[in-house]
Amino acid sequence: MIRSTRRNPTHLSRLLPTAVVALAATAAFAAEPDWRLVEAYLDLDTAWHELDREIATADVGSDEKERRRKEERGEHPDIVLAVRAARAIIEADGKRAVEAAQFLMEHTAGLSPTADRDIEFGTAALAELLGPDWSLVDDFTNPKEGFLARLFAGDPSGPKALAAARAIVDLGGTHDRTLDAAEFLVERGAGIRGGSPPNVLAGIRTLESLGPDYDNWPRMLMHVGRTRGKSEAIDEFLAGKAAEGNDSLVRATARYYAASRLARSINSAPDDERGAVRERALDLASGLSAGVEDEEFVAKGRDAEGNPTTQTLADVERDILATIRYATVGGSVSDFAGTRLDGVEQGIVDFDGQVVLVDFWATWCGPCIAGLPKLRDLATELPAERFEILSISIDAELQSVLDFQENESMPWAQWHIGVGSELAKIWQVNAIPAYVLIDGQGKILAKGNALTDDFLADLREAVALAAQENPTATAEDPAVEA
Repeated sequence: MIRSTRRNPTHLSRLLPTAVVALAATAAFAAEPDWRLVEAYLDLDTAWHELDREIATADVGSDEKERRRKEERGEHPDIVLAVRAARAIIEADGKRAVEAAQFLMEHTAGLSPTADRDIEFGTAALAELLGPDWSLVDDFTNPKEGFLARLFAGDPSGPKALAAARAIVDLGGTHDRTLDAAEFLVERGAGIRGGSPPNVLAGIRTLESLGPDYDNWPRMLMHVGRTRGKSEAIDEFLAGKAAEGNDSLVRATARYYAASRLARSINSAPDDERGAVRERALDLASGLSAGVEDEEFVAKGRDAEGNPTTQTLADVERDILATIRYATVGGSVSDFAGTRLDGVEQGIVDFDGQVVLVDFWATWCGPCIAGLPKLRDLATELPAERFEILSISIDAELQSVLDFQENESMPWAQWHIGVGSELAKIWQVNAIPAYVLIDGQGKILAKGNALTDDFLADLREAVALAAQENPTATAEDPAVEA
C-alpha cells in the first residue's frame, strides 16, 4: 500500500474541506504526470478514514454522528484527479511509474468511476515494468515471510506478484513456471489487494490451453467459484465446465460453484429478476451429485473445534439447496435455532412478528466491534415490541464472548454457535460482520457485510410497516419513519 509521509494525517483531518478545494482547483492540470496529485489524494484519504473511524466510535448518539459526518468529515475525497495523474505518469514512463501502477491497482476499486479499467491498466503496466519475474511471486507466497499476515495487511508485494504472474502467462507457455503462475492467478488473482477477476481469467485461459493433461480442475474450480465480485465471464466459464467433458467430478464441482455464485447474486438482484436467478440456481444445484454422491468434495468443512472435516458431494448439494431456499433475499427462513449465552436453546420462531436484524460476529473481528455503537443506537431508537437484534457469535469459546461483554454492552438477544456451525454454513457466512434483515413474517429482506444507509433504510421501513400491521401500538411509541 502506498502511503505518503509528508504530513501528519491527524492534522489534515481538520483541513479536509480546504484541501479538497485546493486539489479540485488543479483539475485543468489533471492529465499532467504529477505525483503530487496522487500524494495529496492519499493524504486526504488517510485523514478521511481516520476521522470517519473517530466519529463511528464516538460515545454520542446517531444524530450527532450524522451531523459530524456531514459537517466535519464530508464526502470521501474524489479520486478522479489522482487516477488521471497516475495514468499520465505511467504513459510518460515517469520515475514513479511503478508506484502509479500500484496506486491504480490498490486504491481505485469502489471509488473511481472507471475502476475496472484502472485496475487492469495498472496491472498491465506493472507487468510490463517488472517483467516475468517468478521471484516476486515466490517471495510473496513464501510462508517463512508470513504470507497470510502480509496478505491481509495489503503488503505492496502483492500487486507486484500478480503483475509478474500475468507477465509469465502472457508469454504463452514458454516460461518454465507457466503452470505455477496460472494456478497462482486463479487462487490469488482476485483476493490480493489490487487483484481483479481478469487475473483469474488469465490463469483459467492458460490452464485450459494445457488440454486434457491438466488434472487439478476441482481445486481450481473452488478458487474460481470463490472469486470476489461480479464477473459474467467467470459465471460463463463455470456454466461451461458444468455442462461439458467426461469427468463427472469436475462437472459436479462446477455446478456447485456456479450455483453458489448465483445464490450470492440473488441477494443483490433487482426485485423483478430475483425469482429467475433463484430458479437458475436451484436448477444447477438440484441433482448435482447424481452418480458421485459419495465422492469427496474439494473444499473441507470445519467441526466444532475448528478442525477440517471432509464433505461429500451429497452433503454440499443438500447445503447449497438449503441456502438458496432459506437463506437468500426474497426467501423465507427455515425454523433455525441456536444456543443463548445462558445455555438455553432458542429458535427464530421466538421472534415471530418482530423485525429481526441478525448479526453474525466474533470478539476478534475489528469491523464487528466498530459496528456495535450503531447497533446500540438501533436498539435504543426502535421499539422493542417490533424490532430485535440477534447477535450470533462464531467465537470458538463461549467464555470469550462472556469476557468481552464485561466491558462492551450488547443488550439484545444473543447466541453462540461456535466454529463449523451448520447455521453459518447455510447462511454462507464467509466474512464477518454479516447482517441479515428478516421481517415479522420470516421473509429475508436484505443481506450484507455493512450497515449501509440503504440497509438501514430497509430496516426502518420494515419496522414502520410492522407498526402499521400492529394497530395496538400506541402513539407514544418511538416514531419510525420509512
